[in-house]
Amino acid sequence: MSKSLAAHIRFSKLSVLVAAFISSSVFASNSPLTSDDMAIIEQGRELAEKARQLEELPDWAKNSNLDQAQVEARQFFQQLQESDPTLKAMAERQAEKSVYTGHSTLIFASYSLGKEGLKDVLDTASGEDDVVVVFRGIPDGMSIGDGIKAVQKLAEQMDPVPNVVINSVLFQKHNVTSVPTIVVLEEETELGRDPKELAKVTGLSTLEWIRKEVDAGESGDFGVRGPAVEIAEQDFIERAKAQLAGIDWAEKKDQAVKRFWHNQQFNERPRAPRYRERLLDPSIYLSKDISTAEGVVFARKGEVINPLCAHGEECKPGTRQFTQAVIIFDPLDKKQMQLLAELVPKVQQERGVQRITYIATQFERDSGWDSYKHVTDTVDAPVYLLTPDVVNRFQVEYTPTVITAQGNNFLVREFDVKEAVE
Repeated sequence: MSKSLAAHIRFSKLSVLVAAFISSSVFASNSPLTSDDMAIIEQGRELAEKARQLEELPDWAKNSNLDQAQVEARQFFQQLQESDPTLKAMAERQAEKSVYTGHSTLIFASYSLGKEGLKDVLDTASGEDDVVVVFRGIPDGMSIGDGIKAVQKLAEQMDPVPNVVINSVLFQKHNVTSVPTIVVLEEETELGRDPKELAKVTGLSTLEWIRKEVDAGESGDFGVRGPAVEIAEQDFIERAKAQLAGIDWAEKKDQAVKRFWHNQQFNERPRAPRYRERLLDPSIYLSKDISTAEGVVFARKGEVINPLCAHGEECKPGTRQFTQAVIIFDPLDKKQMQLLAELVPKVQQERGVQRITYIATQFERDSGWDSYKHVTDTVDAPVYLLTPDVVNRFQVEYTPTVITAQGNNFLVREFDVKEAVE
């Protein structure tokens, strides 16, 4: 049984130990945007607000390879833990701490003791900071959440509130098969090691007798010294495993996929009523000096600079060429998709355009990923979702919109679908 399945949670003086099974996934996709291209978009906002490095990317264009790098780093550390003796020992000690709660006396209990029997056990632990009452699981017929609350409620009836845990691993370690059972532990002599069992007795709800024996130098399993009953609750971890095994994970996955698209916030834009083009000046006012990585100041506080470098010009420090054509469109508009088929080859031939970035305003919610796949297959490229950041940065009003560089400005063009298609 893995000891890492146990966790100690404090509720004032009440502690409830639960087992947790956690799964996670990492979704990563390669961004087609280069840092040089997207640096221009980020500069206008970042320089004005924080005067950070001009190369910083906006959120919607960050390279998701970072996510993969973080995953690989975690995997590498896990491999080190398995092979390096020092790291392995640290991991083992951490696991031990999650099983034992730092108390020197364990009183094993169960709902099978009845109301009065439970009251006696909890009353014994009340006011004893070094004593903890241990349950193997939760009552049958209760959900895990309700069972934990029931254990909490029992403890909260006492003043002071005793320490209580749910820890089926301790029942196994000390071979507890009936309750009440009291186990006294030796003081820990070596960091990270299991505390050894000093004394054990079954059938007693109070501590006086076993403490007297220990004080007299006696130790070991004293057997049954009073009435004892079988444990009513199922092993907590085994029950949790069985409950997880009964979950239809395929159905859960389908539900999650459906929720993903229905919860998406789309930034829809109306169809352009006519063709229009306008220039956006990316110049910004500097609130701080801006320096190169070598510390050379190339722009002073109070200056107005344009971070965009025109095609064919030699770029000055802190400027970049914008080699993208950003196309913002509504994939649910069939006429817009027809126009894109005609427009894209022309845009690809424009001066300075090395690649195209597609940004959609929406997707079909009901078909979700099928809709997304259809659009990406149609344009044969990754498709991003329009964000408020992009809308504000480029003053996007209509679709379809094409954004390119013209000289030291951004050229924003809106196309009349009706005029172009009919």
